[in-house]
Amino acid sequence: MRIAIIGCGWVGERLAKFLAAKGNHVIATTTSTEKLTMLKNVATEVHLLDFSTTLNFDFLDAVEVAIFSMPISRNSWHQGFDHLNQKFPKTLLFSSTGIYPTQSGVYSEEHTADLRSDIASSENLIRHKYPQTNILRFGGLMGDERSLQNFFKNRLPENPAKATNYIHYQDILAAVALLLPSEIKAETYNIVAPEHPTIAEVLQLENPGTKDPASASEQRIVSSQKFIQDFNYTFIHPNPKYF
Repeated sequence: MRIAIIGCGWVGERLAKFLAAKGNHVIATTTSTEKLTMLKNVATEVHLLDFSTTLNFDFLDAVEVAIFSMPISRNSWHQGFDHLNQKFPKTLLFSSTGIYPTQSGVYSEEHTADLRSDIASSENLIRHKYPQTNILRFGGLMGDERSLQNFFKNRLPENPAKATNYIHYQDILAAVALLLPSEIKAETYNIVAPEHPTIAEVLQLENPGTKDPASASEQRIVSSQKFIQDFNYTFIHPNPKYF
């Protein structure tokens, strides 16, 4: 299968290696010349692609799956994206659970009120051009060197009672592997570990304290139940305490 990962960042690098190891022809793109050599170690082809300057997208011809992994909260790529006229039988967009309001509550894919405008506009732009796109909204990216222990190595968290909404990259790879052969189209899925310990619990803080006394009981939780139910999925890493 010819798969293009358009915008091959931290997750894209790991996904390219994963998909190539399964025998796929993986085309990775980056806006950075410094990343070309590194990506050549994990992908079949590597190309510079910057929607603000690239005019020739012929290397994407005959791609069967396009995975859009550009920075979802930036709109600097929006205008250039209009020049992409290739047809893709299947498309995925990597988005973010940052689209949901920051207030306490449980947020599923059915929540459509007060969405963060920059992320919503990016999702809408992709869906307008490629209506079949499945959107994956990731929680905070974790795994390998990315951990709360490293993030807070030299400082304390401002609100340790805050619930976590994280995802281990290995579950992202597994989710993509399930979607590639699937006939499902135009769906949106939250890809978030189903357990939500507080930051204090993950860091094993003895006296966490909190800036917000209500935060311990009123939490912002992003639900992944839709993906679990549709794919009968069991998370590889269900609890951020053990990432």
